[in-house]
Amino acid sequence: MGGGRRIHALCLGRGSPTVLFEPGGEGSMLSWQKVQPAITGLTRTCFYDRAGMGFSDPPTKPITAVNVTDEMRAVLGKLRVKGPVVIVGHSIGGFYATVFTDRFPKRVAGLVLIEPGFSNQVNPRPPESLEIDKAHIRAGDARELACAGQARAGKLPFKDNGCMEYPPPHTAAETAYLTYIVTHPYWYEAEYDQSRHYFVADRGPSFDTLEEWKVRRDFGDLPMIVLSASDPPTRPWNSQPAQDQQREDWQAGHRALAARSAVGQWRLVSNSDHFVQLSQPEPVIEAVREVLEAARRKPPA
Repeated sequence: MGGGRRIHALCLGRGSPTVLFEPGGEGSMLSWQKVQPAITGLTRTCFYDRAGMGFSDPPTKPITAVNVTDEMRAVLGKLRVKGPVVIVGHSIGGFYATVFTDRFPKRVAGLVLIEPGFSNQVNPRPPESLEIDKAHIRAGDARELACAGQARAGKLPFKDNGCMEYPPPHTAAETAYLTYIVTHPYWYEAEYDQSRHYFVADRGPSFDTLEEWKVRRDFGDLPMIVLSASDPPTRPWNSQPAQDQQREDWQAGHRALAARSAVGQWRLVSNSDHFVQLSQPEPVIEAVREVLEAARRKPPA
């Protein structure tokens, strides 16, 4: 990426348009395992670790919506991906996919957003709930920095470390990949920086929300499917009514995202958690297949 800094990426398969997978904050390339073979059978697929995540080197700029999407575009250039792409984005990766489409609409042939984050997702809360949420988010940020400090001191083991636990790996390659993520400081520092720009500000909307609002646009007739989990994450410190309201706000945000395209669709995936691509991979595969087919039918702009 210049200056000796490297981004870890992998492309498989053949065909057009290319599908670019944008992982969530807590994800890794392994979060796509259950959908990768089927989608690689349809077209060229590209996977990468954002700066500071996975095997990728740390970022040299703050982790903001504009900086992340600038790097997305640079990664596509390094991978020699020509033409518009279908982006599959999970969680905060769905937010970055949205901002990328805002900023570079000619580079996007379609979107599949899985449990996506969205602008101002925290602020619909009642003021008292919002302040509680902010306190817990900031406490989580402090834990990330503490874990990064332990990792820098070489005191963070792979297992039972109190900082990060992934599902057990199945191969030596998976073990090496996850061990690197868990025992090095880069993920924790990147997650901290990402969180402080994305989630909350002392007053008003977050930094990333303001960046997205500046570039927001309708998506015309872009092929687009948004998937919501039947069992999304909730904030257990809140009351049950507050958790119910959070779920309603979350799904309302997803429906609003889908409505930004004249042909956008919103779907609720039964028996799924936040990682829909792992808990219910088939609806994700079907959504990507549909968006790919629609993108191929659509005449060039």
